[in-house]
Amino acid sequence: MPITDCYTILGSWPQTEVDLSLDALAAAMQARGVSRSLVTHTTAIFYDSVLGNDQARQLCEPHAPLTPVAVVNPLRYPDCLAEVQRCLGLGMSVFRLCPREHGYPFSGQVGPLREVLRALEGAKLVLVDVSGLPTPVIGADVEDLLPAPTAFTVNGEQLGTVLYAAKQGPNVWVETSALDSGGAVEAAAKHLGAQRVIFGSGAPLRTLGSAVMSVQYAELPEADRNAIFEGNVQRVLG
Repeated sequence: MPITDCYTILGSWPQTEVDLSLDALAAAMQARGVSRSLVTHTTAIFYDSVLGNDQARQLCEPHAPLTPVAVVNPLRYPDCLAEVQRCLGLGMSVFRLCPREHGYPFSGQVGPLREVLRALEGAKLVLVDVSGLPTPVIGADVEDLLPAPTAFTVNGEQLGTVLYAAKQGPNVWVETSALDSGGAVEAAAKHLGAQRVIFGSGAPLRTLGSAVMSVQYAELPEADRNAIFEGNVQRVLG
């Protein structure tokens, strides 16, 4: 079945020696039948968002199966607002927020975050990795601020917080890369609805095969599995 991977990484990750090259990602995609990947460049996370977002766009441009993801850091205010508009103007429609790496709570109490979310009205999909952060991982004052489907990367212990937040706002989604505990993918699909769960791996930093198997062997109706692997993202991104 076709698979779209919503969480892939190129560049270099601090204190790791994993190959995060384009060749490594392409090999992993081919081996596991992934037909499309949404790509974040680590330069945009750890060093300079403008440079890293341009690197992601330039690397993806010659390769139709790759879609660049723009990173925005609300703490770089007000420059972050200009970067959102620049990336939207370049045709980038998927954005990533990194509360864990950039050091802020995903809460409406963070004023610059509120402004960034308003600026992202033109986005089609927002990705937020909060896995491993202390709970609650989503502020109760932020659900109604999400401008587009916003897929949170959470582990099994954090899933309940996201499921509760999803009751308050239809744009709260879940991405599967950290749902590696038994029954976590099934729980997300059952309580959130499979239409708000999307597949991600974190490859090649994380193992793509394990991420695929967590959904492939989950006890789900085949229609739900197909929606998680590809259908939900295609519906949003086209």
